[in-house]
Amino acid sequence: MPYNHEASVLAFSEVMKTVARLRGPGGCPWDREQTHQSLRKFLIEEAYEVLDVLDQIPDEKELTSPTISSSFKEEWGDLLLQILLHAEIATETNPELSIEAIARTLNEKLIRRHPHVFGEVAVSGSAEVLKNWDQIKKQEKGETNGLTSVFDSIPRSLPPLLRTDKVISKVTKVGFQWPDLNGPIGKLEEEVRELRRELEDQAPLNDSRRAKIEAELGDVLFCVCNIAHLTKIDPESALRQTLRKFESRFRHVETRLHESGTSPEKVSLAEMDRYWDEAKAIERKDA
Repeated sequence: MPYNHEASVLAFSEVMKTVARLRGPGGCPWDREQTHQSLRKFLIEEAYEVLDVLDQIPDEKELTSPTISSSFKEEWGDLLLQILLHAEIATETNPELSIEAIARTLNEKLIRRHPHVFGEVAVSGSAEVLKNWDQIKKQEKGETNGLTSVFDSIPRSLPPLLRTDKVISKVTKVGFQWPDLNGPIGKLEEEVRELRRELEDQAPLNDSRRAKIEAELGDVLFCVCNIAHLTKIDPESALRQTLRKFESRFRHVETRLHESGTSPEKVSLAEMDRYWDEAKAIERKDA
């Protein structure tokens, strides 16, 4: 089915009216009670719900699946609702913050930051596009003069893994990075040795020791994120994939134990490991 621009505009207009009705007099009590602060957690939750759906789309052909298609529309709709609610709440105080104004501001920025599309600038590829984008962004924010940091544009509220990737990306762009993987792999091995020394310390596990272990563990995680960046792997996606794999295997353990009339709490680690290895064997066979 070809894309229908007019139908999209009409659908967007209708959902905007619905959100305004929910927030208006005689609307939904819950929606009317919400504030920017009360909705913060829902914005994050809905974003991760979208990621769950995207993780199920390794290939664009998956979008033809009725189940995936339904989840895609529902979860993106839930995320869109958060944006519309924030815009509606804001415009009740300041009409200049309407969803129309937000869309207009975004459109102007997209045109401004893509001079190779909407202007006469020529680029050789995506790397140059990103370089120009950063330069235009600095000019917009008045960062061409005076002391600034590469970290100024990174929100502190980002989840740690995502913020770490942003930090590494910023310093890499200004040359603060190893030329190849030998450096970060060696650094990871060094940090793991330091973490092992702290863990093997026989001193009491008090607040001071825990702080040292935490610091060394943080160094290890940072090194892992740097390797992920250099290999162009999203650490969040990698960890989500491992969590899904772990959960799938442990569910198999639970199922097999249930079939035997028992549960994880009542058996030894060795018995659970047996079913864990069974789950791994099934994965290899399916692969």
